[in-house]
Amino acid sequence: MKRAIILLLVLIAGFIFGDKIHAQDYVPDQLVCQLNPGGNIYDIDSAYNTVTLYYLTSLDIYLLQTEPGADVPTLAAQIATDPDVFLCEPNYIFDTPEGVQSSQPFLDNVVSNDFQTQPAVASVQIPTAQTIATGTGVKVAVVDVGINMSHPQLSTMVTSGFDFVSNDSIAADEPGGLASGHGTFIAGVISLVAPDAELVSYRVLDTTGRGNGFTVAEAVIQAVQHGCKVINLSMVMDNPHVALDAAIEYARDNNVMVVAAAGNDSLETDKFPFRDSYTLGVAAVDSNNVLADFSNFGGKVDVCAPGTHIFGTFLDTTYARWDGTSFATPFVAGQAALLYAKNPGADWSDIREAIMLSAVNIDAQNPGMEGNLGAGLIDLAAALNLLSPYICGDVNNDQLGPDIADIVFTVDYMFGGGPTPAVMNSIDVDASGFIDVGDLVYFVEFSFHSGPNLNCP
Repeated sequence: MKRAIILLLVLIAGFIFGDKIHAQDYVPDQLVCQLNPGGNIYDIDSAYNTVTLYYLTSLDIYLLQTEPGADVPTLAAQIATDPDVFLCEPNYIFDTPEGVQSSQPFLDNVVSNDFQTQPAVASVQIPTAQTIATGTGVKVAVVDVGINMSHPQLSTMVTSGFDFVSNDSIAADEPGGLASGHGTFIAGVISLVAPDAELVSYRVLDTTGRGNGFTVAEAVIQAVQHGCKVINLSMVMDNPHVALDAAIEYARDNNVMVVAAAGNDSLETDKFPFRDSYTLGVAAVDSNNVLADFSNFGGKVDVCAPGTHIFGTFLDTTYARWDGTSFATPFVAGQAALLYAKNPGADWSDIREAIMLSAVNIDAQNPGMEGNLGAGLIDLAAALNLLSPYICGDVNNDQLGPDIADIVFTVDYMFGGGPTPAVMNSIDVDASGFIDVGDLVYFVEFSFHSGPNLNCP
């Protein structure tokens, strides 16, 4: 009887939420525009009766307010033809995939032991992986509805980034909405994979699970600037968003991995941002490694992770069980944290390559789906074994440690136009923040005169 009541409430909530999330796919009276070099935003505001609300200085992108009741898509198309403008579009709306699907968590009889011992732990090799790395020293941004920072599983590992919804410094997961608990659940999955990582909460979605792309872009930029190495985006929209697309590229340029959910429409589709070439797109599979019946799929999927009957942290001190690509995604975000912890100097492309090359092909379990499931099911331990450890001073990356060959490599790189080190941090042996002659002197002192130990960042 109890479960029947819960299911009935979920169905009712689904109808209510379903109506709301499709009411409008962009923010009324707002535009997002990127100018061409030399373009003047004041000229744009004057010509089209707009007001600049915000400027992403790192990306040269503007959020504009239109006149009340403006036909936003038509005005965006008109402004986009202006020679000063590179792109202009509505400020599109994001939803959590579970909001779109009207999926809800089940709270009955879920305890912390279910969380720690759930089948997904063994299926992606978490115990073996944690004998190699646990996420120490790595910050992971959860860009979502906020995190319940007082939960016993999370309280020692979560810090607040910013609440962009309420313009507040405390990015908490607030109760009372159909998406409440979504960010906390994601944080719990990451903590299960990388228990010594630091989780940073950025609230960009309200308690209904909705938010706009410009705000998400702000959070991504701030996460990069706050030192996060991994960013989890368990959200979807149908349209690409100029600001977020640029923010994801900004993250890549700063060696930050962005992981995104494929969405829950049961379709071969290319939702944004998971289809972005600089994200890792994640589909969900069940305990038999069969594509989950709700998961999107297709050529833009990079890897798969468990996404059905997942146990995670929830509101107050509770745990819950939830299904969705939102909860497959943090398994991969946690995996990236382990890889960065093992090799802090690894490049973004090294992390991506290790995750994809180590994945287990699951085509046999999914006949007819070849080419639609990316590289397959993630294997955390195999990925860590693929990624070479970062050794300070091992400039030629031969894994033999600092030696004369590394000094020769350094001289050739600095003065002879030789090859670039695979891990740039390995050459900054005096940890000055610069690669210069001081590093070479420091290296020689260490190698031949018992000088101070190498001290790469």
